[in-house]
Amino acid sequence: MLWHDEPMTSAATPKGLRRRARLISAAGELLLEGGFDAVRHRAVAERAGLPLASTTYYFESLEDLIVEAVTFACHHDEEAIRLRSELLTRRRRGGEATAEALADVFVGDRTTRDELTTRYEMVVLCARFPRLRPVLANRRKLLAGLHGEVLEKSGRVGSPARIAQLMAVEDGAVVGALADAEDDVMAVTRVALCDVVDVLAPVNA
Repeated sequence: MLWHDEPMTSAATPKGLRRRARLISAAGELLLEGGFDAVRHRAVAERAGLPLASTTYYFESLEDLIVEAVTFACHHDEEAIRLRSELLTRRRRGGEATAEALADVFVGDRTTRDELTTRYEMVVLCARFPRLRPVLANRRKLLAGLHGEVLEKSGRVGSPARIAQLMAVEDGAVVGALADAEDDVMAVTRVALCDVVDVLAPVNA
């Protein structure tokens, strides 16, 4: 917040805020397309259509820019997941249908391999960038809530601990599919979830 007796820097002007937002958007897009190695000052400036010096003017370090890029990428991914969750119809589902619903919502047939890879790179990079931990912790909390909504819409129940286990199976299936260069990541995830969904998310009696 700017107090009335504080000078307004150019970074805090409407134009400055727009430029900063363009740089964050550009960094987020590069992150989604090419991973962390793609987020570099020059590449971000070029994508944003701004001078190279603008990246160091609006961000104190590359780490600052990466944190903002991760936040952007998380929001991009979360909004897509939230929309798929909202579009899911409410009906009682058997184990296979519930596994299919979970895979559809949380993987998504339109989610690219690059986007999925970046999703899990962000988790691993928390060890290198401690400032990412709160961002990813908030993401996990949000996704756990959305898992609960999908289960409730499917006529099932899951405790927080069981939902965490379900998400671990889901994450493991996606990472394994990416590592094995599987063509259909959703199918691999669906099969893995089908094996555990009746135990971790039983039908709501």
